[in-house]
Amino acid sequence: MKWTATDKFLLSGVLPVEAGYRRLRDLLDQSADPIDWSAISRRAEFHQAAQLLRFNLFKSKIITRVPEILRTELEGSAQIWAARHLAYVSEAGRLIAAFRTAGIDSIPLKGAALMLAEFYPQAGLRTAQDLDLLIDPARIEEADSIGDKLGYRELPGRRAIRSRQRLANEINHLWPRRGNSGVIIELHHRAFQFAQNERDLTYHEIRSRAFEKTLPDGGIVLLPSPSDLALHLIHHTMVDLQTTHAILRTFADLHFIFSRNPDAKTGMLALADEFGFGGVARPAIETLNLLSECDLKALDPRMIPPDQTILLETALSESPLELAETARLLEYFDFSRRPATKLANLLSLVFTSRSHLHQLYGNEISSSTAKGYLRRPFDLMKSSTGRACNRKNLIRVRRLRRMAGKQESKSKV
Repeated sequence: MKWTATDKFLLSGVLPVEAGYRRLRDLLDQSADPIDWSAISRRAEFHQAAQLLRFNLFKSKIITRVPEILRTELEGSAQIWAARHLAYVSEAGRLIAAFRTAGIDSIPLKGAALMLAEFYPQAGLRTAQDLDLLIDPARIEEADSIGDKLGYRELPGRRAIRSRQRLANEINHLWPRRGNSGVIIELHHRAFQFAQNERDLTYHEIRSRAFEKTLPDGGIVLLPSPSDLALHLIHHTMVDLQTTHAILRTFADLHFIFSRNPDAKTGMLALADEFGFGGVARPAIETLNLLSECDLKALDPRMIPPDQTILLETALSESPLELAETARLLEYFDFSRRPATKLANLLSLVFTSRSHLHQLYGNEISSSTAKGYLRRPFDLMKSSTGRACNRKNLIRVRRLRRMAGKQESKSKV
């Protein structure tokens, strides 16, 4: 894959580092390949990096050299996300306080932890769609009831599916709820499961390493250790492969975490090796170093080690849903662990519950449920063949899965 000037501009506009600023200036001054500004706007928003790009264009003092329409779009997006940030943090504090009053500890994860710990220098630089809170599994139903009393209502959706249709690594939290403010909460009983080793990052593990922070309003919040936070972010976008469109944002997350807590890098890598995906975590750190230090000439897939290249190419991809479907398909057919359970997962996809069948087909099968069951396998094959069975996606996901388990030499990171 050859990277265009547009690709390199995106890669260079994510981190607030001098090497990135030089690459941005060099792309404007030296590149014979024109930058597609409309693509920059669309893709930066798609990868949830528009606010970071605007911030770094200002820091590099080249904001006036980009088209006015792009500046206007970035400014509008920044204002929206800054307002969302303030509402999000306020609502997080309200929920955490309500749980604490009931004697329930809740630990923010991912974006919520980054915002409440104030890793980013400005409100709105870090986007977040949901408010993820980790709860002791023994108290999670009680916490869910409190959320309901606070006005959080369960989101609509196809809830009639058989539980076996969902892979074990997909069952991390209760059904999402939306509050009156528009914030969506997900109450987690674990942070994640690394599917290939069936290894959970549990509430009790994170709680044992968590630290307290006092919020501006005087409230107390428990936050995951920087190592746990970094581990979760890498798993979320680069290992689980269900949110690959946010990999560029994850590199920014890691930059801000490790800038404040340099020792967290070593701790995260040790945890990743323990879990079994050090083969992805180590190239992730090496890629972060590359983006932090290299010049424009070195930002070339022909000059970058293959494991770093595949992470960057996945980060630049605009087909994350197809990649996610491929990852799920390969996990369904991975019979190396619990083959009977995996077979039950597959059979449940075809022989789904009657209520789910009617959710899928409605009046089309009102006269005969059997018609729905006959139609179901063909629809599954049709929906997966174009996306999940794409040869390019299959090769990429298989390579990333193999990478995860690699025990590489401890190179300098």
